[in-house]
Amino acid sequence: MPDLLVARLSKELLDELPELAERMFRAIVAEDEAYALLDAAVLADVRDFNERNLRDQLTDMAGDQAVPTELSRETARRRAAQGVPLEAILHAYRIGFRVVWQAMVERATEDPDVSMGQLANSMTFVWSLIDAYSVAVTASYRETLTDLARRDERQRLVLLDALIEGRSSDWTTLGGTPHALGLAERGPYVCVLADADAGPRLPAFRSVWRLRIEDQVGIVSGDPGRILAALSQAPSGRIGVSPPFALLTEVPVALRLATIARAAIPVGGRQAMTVDRSPVRALLAASPELSERLVMTALGPLIEHPELLEALSAWLDTGGSTSAIAERLYCHRNTIRNRLDRVQHLTGRSLDDPGDIATLYAAVWAHRLARSVPVNISQR
Repeated sequence: MPDLLVARLSKELLDELPELAERMFRAIVAEDEAYALLDAAVLADVRDFNERNLRDQLTDMAGDQAVPTELSRETARRRAAQGVPLEAILHAYRIGFRVVWQAMVERATEDPDVSMGQLANSMTFVWSLIDAYSVAVTASYRETLTDLARRDERQRLVLLDALIEGRSSDWTTLGGTPHALGLAERGPYVCVLADADAGPRLPAFRSVWRLRIEDQVGIVSGDPGRILAALSQAPSGRIGVSPPFALLTEVPVALRLATIARAAIPVGGRQAMTVDRSPVRALLAASPELSERLVMTALGPLIEHPELLEALSAWLDTGGSTSAIAERLYCHRNTIRNRLDRVQHLTGRSLDDPGDIATLYAAVWAHRLARSVPVNISQR
């Protein structure tokens, strides 16, 4: 039930609506920094909604009709979209009600029949309305922020997909910018391809990620060396990292290189890898048909002798130290020498010839990566 004094004063103030609304608007802009910094177009919107809100509020307090808080909710939605902080909006409402209350007090004190007790009771009623409007504004503001966040996330994914899939025209048409993806305005950037469950954590860098069925793609802003170092700390799966690039339109090429780098890590491995770290492995991963052929021609006779393939792999990994190989495989050094002699005999390649060693090294890694080679890299 409306306060009778407030109802009467509200009806009178409706006759002075334009002047009171302007007074309220000037007070808000003068007393709240967030509003003072708004551009002219937004301020014009604030002035318009300010008068409309004041009309509704005075009508509500006059008790002529039950005016819902929908306009206040709409105000909150608009200000949220314009980037005005919630605290500033609530402050503006308090300023507005203070201006209204001051106008009521000015009128009431001119009436000898109005006592201080009546004013005190009326003030309690007015401030209870502030609470009601504040609740409505806060709820609407938070709902809007949630909706905007969802919309922004959808927009980010659309833009990211356009980059990943090489649809540069869509990226341009959609107004794609680094800022829209939450990235630094200027490079360097790197592209990251990780196992779907690898879950890279890069809190110190600005990045955007796209989770796919089998993997996840990320674009990260920052120093490439520091990014690689961060990814290399306790990786939970295979992570391919591209060389740095300057423009986001280079993402498709960078993603192909990150895909190759990831494929150069054996399945089950936990490592962050670049194509520059092991060019031979990268070349093998990028050429599955050649890798398969290399395994057949260079290692074919060893496939049926896993102990020989194991000895060759250990020899390559340890730099040819028979002592290190024997310790690694728990075998006597003479056993290792015999196995390596058989490797040379069966493959027809010498472990003293640099060219043959290079071929065997590539073939062993091709065999290790056989289950890791990416399919149709050119289309990724």
